[in-house]
Amino acid sequence: MAKTPSDHLLSTLEELVPYDFEKFKFKLQNTSVQKEHSRIPRSQIQRARPVKMATLLVTYYGEEYAVQLTLQVLRAINQRLLAEELHRAAIQGRPPDTAASPRCHAQEGDPVDGTCVRDSCSFPEAVSGHPQASGSRSPGCPRCQDSHERKSPGSLSPQPLPQCKRHLKQVQLLFCEDHDEPICLICSLSQEHQGHRVRPIEEVALEHKKKIQKQLEHLKKLRKSGEEQRSYGEEKAVSFLKQTEALKQRVQRKLEQVYYFLEQQEHFFVASLEDVGQMVGQIRKAYDTRVSQDIALLDALIGELEAKECQSEWELLQDIGDILHRAKTVPVPEKWTTPQEIKQKIQLLHQKSEFVEKSTKYFSETLRSEMEMFNDHSPQHGLGSWEERIIPQHSMQGPKQGVPCLFLVVRTV
Repeated sequence: MAKTPSDHLLSTLEELVPYDFEKFKFKLQNTSVQKEHSRIPRSQIQRARPVKMATLLVTYYGEEYAVQLTLQVLRAINQRLLAEELHRAAIQGRPPDTAASPRCHAQEGDPVDGTCVRDSCSFPEAVSGHPQASGSRSPGCPRCQDSHERKSPGSLSPQPLPQCKRHLKQVQLLFCEDHDEPICLICSLSQEHQGHRVRPIEEVALEHKKKIQKQLEHLKKLRKSGEEQRSYGEEKAVSFLKQTEALKQRVQRKLEQVYYFLEQQEHFFVASLEDVGQMVGQIRKAYDTRVSQDIALLDALIGELEAKECQSEWELLQDIGDILHRAKTVPVPEKWTTPQEIKQKIQLLHQKSEFVEKSTKYFSETLRSEMEMFNDHSPQHGLGSWEERIIPQHSMQGPKQGVPCLFLVVRTV
């Protein structure tokens, strides 16, 4: 089944690495479109992935203009190889009556040496990418260009080797490490590169691939470490939350025995425990955010390096120094550390929880004893004087000094 322009458009967008795809979306937002077309909303462009982006382009602009606009943006972000492949695929996928210029047909429009001989040939510039005035010969005419490529022996090569810009027909098979650029044999013998470190480009590319592999292993180890630290931090935070919840329930069960007398004190204690729980939750959330950012950065660098590793030698060496530098200097994911304040609060809550239990027990026993004494000796007395008799004088001295003062204890939690 023959591919449609939409298929070629999607394949081209999927060829872009994440960084270049973000550049494509940014440039697309700032590229003028024909008046009869409406712009794609920025919010949809920013969230789109390749499949969604191809769908948006075809939906808003139609297949033909979507391809033209994509070619324009690809050339603007210096993705000329992808643009040329898309252009060639779009031309080959056109029907015979539309693939050629409307005025370039048989006999009158036969191509000679790759150029349409018909003076009125005017294939649109947006498709060919070659500026031309009406009435001029069109090297961008699809039929002429296709015929010229079939006649040219060089068109059989799947990917032509980069030619030296200074010395025609010289292939750049060497790499100057002093200038950090590919050169041809004639360049290496020139005065400009005399005494420089010049090596075969395959050898240099292989060396950089080894460096990429080394950095990939390093980054993946860092990422694994970050995942382990995040998991450990999650476990610790959950453990603290469970301890806090257990303490809350434990204290609530004890305070239920004297609830009508200590309702306010129970509220203070529970609120303190929940504050600690919220603090742990906030610390966990902040930590997870920081580690996730570090991991996201590592993912981005891994993606760039993996993409570089699959590129040809010449493409691989473009910006390789910057990528390797960023890989070497990427920050290590932050390790989970339990704040000292949390440790102290948890420890303090444990201590005060035990104290509350002892105080509640003593308070309940003392209250029961005092109430029984009231019932036996002064049945006419109600509860109005219990606060005056709940703390006997001897309770403020000796080993149990201050234990019945639950009201004071709980308010300080």
